[in-house]
Amino acid sequence: MKKNKAISTILVSGLSLSLLLAGCGGGGNKNASPSNSTNGEVSTASTAPATEAPKEIVELKAYFPGDKPNEFEDVMKAVNDKLKADNVGASLNINFLPWSDYGNSVSVKMSAGEDFDMYLDAPWLSMAQMISSGSIIPLDDMVAARKELKDSIPEQMWASNKFEGKIMGIPLGTTQGAMNGFLIRKDLREKYGMPELKTVADVEEFLYTVKEKETTIKPFIVDGRRADTMPNLFTDYSNNTSKDNYVETTVKMFYYSQKDKKIVGAWENPSLQQNFDRITKLYNDGILSKNIAQEQNAQTLFTQGKYAATLYASDGVEGLKYLEALKIPGVELEVVVPYDQSAKPYSTFQQWNFMCIPKASKHADLVMDVANWLSIKENHDLLEYGIEGKDWEASGDTSFKQLSNYSFPGYVMTWRPTLVRTPDSMLPSDKEWFEKSKLAETFLLSPLSGFTFNADQVKTEYAKVSPFYDSLYLPMAQGVLPTDKGLKMMKDKILGVGGQKVIDEIQKQVDAMPAK
Repeated sequence: MKKNKAISTILVSGLSLSLLLAGCGGGGNKNASPSNSTNGEVSTASTAPATEAPKEIVELKAYFPGDKPNEFEDVMKAVNDKLKADNVGASLNINFLPWSDYGNSVSVKMSAGEDFDMYLDAPWLSMAQMISSGSIIPLDDMVAARKELKDSIPEQMWASNKFEGKIMGIPLGTTQGAMNGFLIRKDLREKYGMPELKTVADVEEFLYTVKEKETTIKPFIVDGRRADTMPNLFTDYSNNTSKDNYVETTVKMFYYSQKDKKIVGAWENPSLQQNFDRITKLYNDGILSKNIAQEQNAQTLFTQGKYAATLYASDGVEGLKYLEALKIPGVELEVVVPYDQSAKPYSTFQQWNFMCIPKASKHADLVMDVANWLSIKENHDLLEYGIEGKDWEASGDTSFKQLSNYSFPGYVMTWRPTLVRTPDSMLPSDKEWFEKSKLAETFLLSPLSGFTFNADQVKTEYAKVSPFYDSLYLPMAQGVLPTDKGLKMMKDKILGVGGQKVIDEIQKQVDAMPAK
């Protein structure tokens, strides 16, 4: 995964999903009977053993980013009533802080010793600093003692989201990796008499046919900032899969050669060079917009019916963003993922959001009891989707129908791969790929799983290298900068500002990783 892309994509994706989707030691009884919610009310009948004395209720304070959801007070009352009925011994006091100042606000509260119990942190926020300063606590023993929590997150996801060998936060995610592809106009494909698209070549034929036959619909659109994913999409070389020698690192523009066990720059990755050439041809042929570098409204333009295809990722979010297009008479959509059954995609299984416990909290065990309670489906659904019958209704075991405007940002607390529901409006092909992406067995563990680059030893050089991603890599990924010229400039400029020191430091840290 790419760190900066995570900043722009994960926040938006998490927020988009929250807008679109509506045990042991924990006191939450996994044998609890389902709540009777046909009238929009939540049953608060106690499921705790009759011999257990009612526990004193401790209020747990949480800080999370974003805006308070609509109808939040009603749902929180229902959540706290059920926590009491289940004799967990806790109630939740969730506070939302503006995204614009969230990281700084939490850091100030931590430094001032404010008494609170949980918050969202991430590698792209302040997690590294919080760990190094001892400001958050390891959770290994507490996770091991809570069956529902432990079982709701796949073992590979726990193992791949440790920091210096320890669980420093509950990893929050719904998929184990992303399957990338295309969202296309199915009605146009059928109009041209084309069979179901299976390969990148099939998609390209479709795009060229659109360009030839349509006067008001253009072939393909993507926001300029998101074009960095296209080199791994418009390719016949199974990039970042078990058939590819060059594996993505967490450091942009640098790759790991499995054959040579060496870190190389993008200019030394031959398959990447061929992908750039392919994208340049698409740009020159008018398949990609001449305005791609400045494009910021791809979603709107696609949903208005002005384009025939766009990018897709099986994260449970991307496909949902384009459903407005279905309101146009005659429009049909489908997902195309060029998937080589013989080449599993690599995944680091790393997540980008974590629920952490400050060292100053006096209630760490109780926080984990609540996390365990939230790992039981009926409790998870109550906080994430709201009051059943009032805010949502079930469509089978894995889908739901939204009934109100309530939308909790699950990425701060409740996301569990085994518990997530999808909207009943999701495209069948989208749901199929999303369900595959939830399974660890869909992916192959990346040789660099667990690797996070620490730039402390090369801060100056790394700061000088990083801007070339936007000024050189991205224009090549957009097709606007010819490959041969762009790669030569990239090599000269990166090495000219001390980039070899960055390469050597990445190599040193990769070599120091434990053998898998």
